[in-house]
Amino acid sequence: MKQNLNLFNSLNYLLDMHWKYFIPGICLISFSVGLYGQNGNEELSRKILVKNAVDNSYTLKNRKAELEKDRLDKKKLYQTYLPNVSLNSTYMQLDDDIQFGVPPITLELAPGVSKTIVIPPMILQESEIWKADISASMVLFSGLKVPLTLKALKHRENANRELIRIDEALVIKETVDYYDRLALIDQSLKVLDDSKARLDEENAFANKAFKQGLISAYDLSKIDIAIQELEAKRIDLAAKRSLTLSKLRQLTGYDISPESLHPVLSIWKLQSGETEMSQVPEAKALAEVVAVRSVSQDLALTSYMPGIYAFSKKELRTEDLSALDPQGYIGIGLKWSLFDGMQGARDYQKACIERQIAENNYNDAISLLNLQVEKCKSELDVAYQLISVAEKKKITAAKGLQIATRQYELGLGSITERLIAETDLQTAQLEYLQAVYNQRMAVLALLRVQGKLTPDVINE
Repeated sequence: MKQNLNLFNSLNYLLDMHWKYFIPGICLISFSVGLYGQNGNEELSRKILVKNAVDNSYTLKNRKAELEKDRLDKKKLYQTYLPNVSLNSTYMQLDDDIQFGVPPITLELAPGVSKTIVIPPMILQESEIWKADISASMVLFSGLKVPLTLKALKHRENANRELIRIDEALVIKETVDYYDRLALIDQSLKVLDDSKARLDEENAFANKAFKQGLISAYDLSKIDIAIQELEAKRIDLAAKRSLTLSKLRQLTGYDISPESLHPVLSIWKLQSGETEMSQVPEAKALAEVVAVRSVSQDLALTSYMPGIYAFSKKELRTEDLSALDPQGYIGIGLKWSLFDGMQGARDYQKACIERQIAENNYNDAISLLNLQVEKCKSELDVAYQLISVAEKKKITAAKGLQIATRQYELGLGSITERLIAETDLQTAQLEYLQAVYNQRMAVLALLRVQGKLTPDVINE
């Protein structure tokens, strides 16, 4: 969907900020599901499959892992104000001692008598220097960078929670879709079984009539052809059932035996009122993006704020210190960029543009979501109407088959008319099942767009 594309494009710059998430372990399949995995004969419902598909989704696991990394980055930001302590050691070899010398001093003691005094040079630093010290520094004021970054990170975390809801809804929709496909296939096979039973009964009746010379071999062959066509449809549905089961195994992450699933396809009665589009996950995620962009504007202005820090140092080895080196000190420093070549101003202008883009994406998403809700509601109304039409058609086809069968048995109708009536009933029953399936898919689509598709709303 277009709004999803806008959403991920709007969040793309956040991914470049290297704010990551971590999750300590993978999601575990619940104990009840473990029992189902051990006993393939246990019946699995939609709710159970949906729960395990959500737990097994690697996309959701990665989303949650990224969310945990975000929490670690928040802790890291809080720890910015903790002191950094380091132990340092160096060894140096100078080419000579550093000395301070005084020229010889000549004193006039008497006329013609003088004395020269030579003062030995003072050694300020010996040529071999080995130092060891412990130093510490601590941020006192970050120029508002830390609190603003923390605020942006919280908004990003909220946005990713909404993305988790979006991905979870997609997993639920896909799982229910394949489960209902399996129900459609199973009930279609039941329709074929019923048709096959009627044709077998008709075939037995036709064989007796053929022996008595009441029908031709050509009429008898038509029944056999109809039976073979049913078998071909059965083979096709059986292959589709196998593929659908494989997909459900892949979604849920554990082996599902064919005997453990007995899905039933029925009309989904939806109790869904109006939804505020601003509360839909896509819209809420984009709203968080707008908030992050707004904080980015403030962050761009922090380049003009000073940073204040404290520092200290203590020499652990004093033997090789020079006469001018202190044995320890403590102090406060300030760093204030007075002119940065207009880089901060350009960053602020860029942040303003990015915020405007985010707001445009949000407004566009709200508009598209409203349109999609109307589209889904319209499709759901159409689905209900088609179910009503298919049901009437099924009733009419059943009556037609009864009439055609009775006429054929009384010799008032041909085998062709009988087989056409059989095909009409079979087609009407399959179309009804397809209409019910389409109605369920319309409900899924509406719940998905409204942001209400959660495991709790899935019926058994």
